[in-house]
Amino acid sequence: MSKTLIVGAAGAVGKRLTAALSRAGSEVIAADRMEVIPSTLRDVAKTCVGGVDVRDKDALAKLFKEHGGPETAVWNLASPLSVETALSPEVAQEVVIGGMKNTLDAMKSVGCRRICFTDSIGSFGATSPRENVSASWLVDNPTQDPGSDYGLQKRACRELLDEFAQRDGGDPRIAILPGVLHAEPVWGNGTTEYALDAMLAASRGQEFECPIDLDVKLPMVFVDDLMCGLTALQMAPESELREPQRLYNMPGLTFTANELFREIKAHLPGFTHHQKINANMDKFAKLWPDTLSPD
Repeated sequence: MSKTLIVGAAGAVGKRLTAALSRAGSEVIAADRMEVIPSTLRDVAKTCVGGVDVRDKDALAKLFKEHGGPETAVWNLASPLSVETALSPEVAQEVVIGGMKNTLDAMKSVGCRRICFTDSIGSFGATSPRENVSASWLVDNPTQDPGSDYGLQKRACRELLDEFAQRDGGDPRIAILPGVLHAEPVWGNGTTEYALDAMLAASRGQEFECPIDLDVKLPMVFVDDLMCGLTALQMAPESELREPQRLYNMPGLTFTANELFREIKAHLPGFTHHQKINANMDKFAKLWPDTLSPD
């Protein structure tokens, strides 16, 4: 049986990934900074460990000493969303970049090689292709401006992971995520969450306030498809990972807010909306590519 250690397991992706990997047969250790791990995790993880903040080197070292080893695959999911990063970039840097450094140090102390990381469409800036952008474009354009602290921090993590591979013989794997379509009541306050918020408003008979331009396309992926992709990425034989720096898009579908609202009205004709631009969300929506290439 494979063994997986997930740092940041109580987050939106972490909870679903813990369940998906457990169903796939992995023994999952779910760790999070929360002192009390939610029952949704306790029900599916083999072991739960609370009170682990990626900014705390000693806590991470203890976690890996007790639960890590050469055959353990690691997920570092500790990361604020794009809008949260824009509001508190210094805190986000401590969590994202400092947390990655601490995680890699803890891994090296017990001989862990395989680490998986969720990058984002937020890594692509205004100069990236709008249609069918490949993950390798980020490798080919390492100094492009992503237009946000969020994107810069993700790039710093990719650089740390590449160094881990080149200098320490590590086995990093990176998934580039678009917006995630799901049915969770609470996921986060990210830019692409407008889609779920609109559907929830429609189901309650409420008018929806759209925070982004109605005609901007954003790439999305259904959460179950994402979990299949992330599970496959972790479990793939190392010899099959041939993309530069092992970056892989997780593509799905693309739509504008107007297209979504027309579809909602086809089912709920009374649905109404108005626009109230959120400066940060609208900025990010216009920076990111319209579609991701599956290649």
